[in-house]
Amino acid sequence: MIFLCFGDSLTSGFPGYDPQFTGSYPNVKSQYLYWLNELCQEYVQEQAQNKRREINLDLQFINKGIAGELTGDLLRRVKRDVLKYKPKPDYCIIEIGTNDLGWGLRVEGILKNIKILHKMTKDIGIINIGTTIPPIVMENLDEIYMNKKYNLNTELCQYFQENNILYADLFNGMLSNKGLDKKYDVGDGLHFSVEGYKRMGTIIFNDCVQRILKNILI
Repeated sequence: MIFLCFGDSLTSGFPGYDPQFTGSYPNVKSQYLYWLNELCQEYVQEQAQNKRREINLDLQFINKGIAGELTGDLLRRVKRDVLKYKPKPDYCIIEIGTNDLGWGLRVEGILKNIKILHKMTKDIGIINIGTTIPPIVMENLDEIYMNKKYNLNTELCQYFQENNILYADLFNGMLSNKGLDKKYDVGDGLHFSVEGYKRMGTIIFNDCVQRILKNILI
C-alpha cells in the first residue's frame, strides 16, 4: 500500500530533513512521514495481537515534498510526481497553501488549485487525503492574513466534507493562542521541529490513516 505525500516544505521535512537537500546527516525524524509510518506499524502490530493472527501489510510512504512551493508549482509537477508515479499510489496526501498565503495570493485562486489537484488524482483512481493549512507563530499579529487563512481553511473543510475526502485538521491540531504552538516551531515561526513533525504525523494518522487501516483490517 503506497501513500504518496505531495506538498511543500512541511511535507519535505525542511529544515531538519529534506529529500531535495539532505546534507550530510539528515534527521529522518524531522518529517511527518517517519512518525506516520511508526504509528501505522504500531497500529498493525496491535491489531495482529488483538486478532491473534499475523498481519502482513506492506506500507510505503513516498516523500514528494519540495520546499518553497506554491499550489501552482504542485500543478506543474503533479503529472510527473503523482499521476505517472510507478507503481501507482493507493493514496495521495496533499498538503499545500502556506506559501501561497505568505505571498499574498487570493483565497479563491489557492482553493481552485487545491481542488484541481484533488480532482486530477481522484480521476485516475488515487484516493486523496487533504489537510487544512497549519498556523504560524505570528499570524495573530496580522489580522488580514489570519482572516484569509481562516476563510481558506473553512472553504477547504467544506470542500472535503462535500466530496467525502478524508482530511487532517493541521490548523486546529497545532494551534495555541491563535498561532503555532511554540513547542512545534523549529525557530523560524513557520517550519516544524521534530516534535512538530511528530504532531503533524499524529494528526494525519488520527484523522485519516487509522480509519483507512481499520477498514482494511476488519
